[in-house]
Amino acid sequence: MTMEKAVLVVVLTLMVLAPQGLSKGYVEYEEDYYYEAEGGDYEPPTFTARPQAFTVEVGQSVIIPCDVDNMGSFKLLIKKVPANGGAEKLLFAGREKITRDRRFSMDGSRVTISNARPKDAGTYYCMFGLQPPVVLRHTIDVQYAPTVRAMGRPEQHIPRGDSVTLECQAEGNPEPIIRWSRQEGPLPSGKRSEEAQSLTLEGVDRHVEGTYLCTADNGIGEAAVAAMSIIVEYPPEITTEKARIFVIVLEAVEFPVRLPDSAIVRTGEGDQVELVCLVRGRPVPEVVWTRDGLPIPNTDMMDTKLHHQQQTQHQQQDHNSHMVHSHSAHRHTLTIKHVTEKDFGAYMCIAKNSHGQKDATIQMTGLPKPPHLTSSPNGGESDTYTLTWETESYYPITEFLVKYRKTQLGTWQTNHTMVMGGSWQSISEAVDPDAELNEDTRHSMAYTLKDLEVATDYAAQVRVRNKYGWSSESETFTFSTKKALAVLQSTSTGGGARGRSALAAVTLLLAALAALM
Repeated sequence: MTMEKAVLVVVLTLMVLAPQGLSKGYVEYEEDYYYEAEGGDYEPPTFTARPQAFTVEVGQSVIIPCDVDNMGSFKLLIKKVPANGGAEKLLFAGREKITRDRRFSMDGSRVTISNARPKDAGTYYCMFGLQPPVVLRHTIDVQYAPTVRAMGRPEQHIPRGDSVTLECQAEGNPEPIIRWSRQEGPLPSGKRSEEAQSLTLEGVDRHVEGTYLCTADNGIGEAAVAAMSIIVEYPPEITTEKARIFVIVLEAVEFPVRLPDSAIVRTGEGDQVELVCLVRGRPVPEVVWTRDGLPIPNTDMMDTKLHHQQQTQHQQQDHNSHMVHSHSAHRHTLTIKHVTEKDFGAYMCIAKNSHGQKDATIQMTGLPKPPHLTSSPNGGESDTYTLTWETESYYPITEFLVKYRKTQLGTWQTNHTMVMGGSWQSISEAVDPDAELNEDTRHSMAYTLKDLEVATDYAAQVRVRNKYGWSSESETFTFSTKKALAVLQSTSTGGGARGRSALAAVTLLLAALAALM
């Protein structure tokens, strides 16, 4: 085809031609190139390259082939339609570069895109603006690593019992897969991870607190992660810890003792006691201490975890303070130095936040613990019985009191209780500290009751005393003297029919006693 057979027309317009496969729209440039035949007696150019679909990753290069035969003096146009449906863009017209993007270059009839970016994805047209147009179409898919962002606040405060849904939005090519996990360990469901667009937590409590990770992965580059923290708000919760007591020996040596009863602390004069409450809550509760309902003065509210150095200096200044309140994280400690009898009483730690209030009581006393009877309920002697018991006392037991009486079945009362018979008899006796069996704070004791009746049921209660006073009474303990001897005596007193009748009566008595036991 010669220039005599065609006329090059340069049209100044914003509208481009729309050959088959191209959408109509506006371009960045006002010049568009097309050819119009005078008589139609010419041979148009033909493309020797085939349409292709290219898939590249971000950063790679791609070559768009526009190989052509019989191009003559026609101008090869290179156009792009973005994958997101934006406006058509003219990149090259013949040897003239229209785009300002330096990553695009043209060598002969081939276009090279260096360092591909996601915005380079789309449809590329090699074309001649003839009537009808000659067009070769290629597509480029640019794959890139995912990005992800949390939908919502990065830190969410949720009231206990409510539900919350965590969501994140991911982008990438190919489309990323979203997985949920928990930084602190398994998810509340027990699984290590779950694949889902969102994660719903129902009826939350403080055990679901933590940082939840939304991970987007599509196999390209590194996976993307977004973090969301869940903080569950709830009223204060308090548990008491076993007291820690420092005993002053000869005013020089100190050693710690842990008591088994966390609600009652048994101590004595001159000791140093640490009363501990473990407090949890959201928001962080304010904690105060009282004794017998009255606020305790001179407390130190410094957080030892955050202000350890300041607290150390403060405690050095307050070294002689009788009571010091300190806390580290959830552990609140009331230290009582040089305990006196006046310090005994009911200590209460009270925790309060915007969701409620909770308290716990620790009774500090010098009194012994109520005894626990350890002897067998079935006695081995006919007229004596040895009671054995254990008690806990921080100081030696100086005296005990035993109360006992016979038990006798009476009539059923209207309140469905049975009347017990017999009057109490009391025996008190001083204790020789050297003869007492004890291990640390545990004391084992015994006493033999005499002149008891044969095969008889008894009830007993025991109290013990130390330098600070009497303990509470033990639970009522029931026992009996030896019953086999009574059977033998009753069967040996008669003979013949009378003896057989006595034997039958004894048999019935044994059956009744067995039922009672």
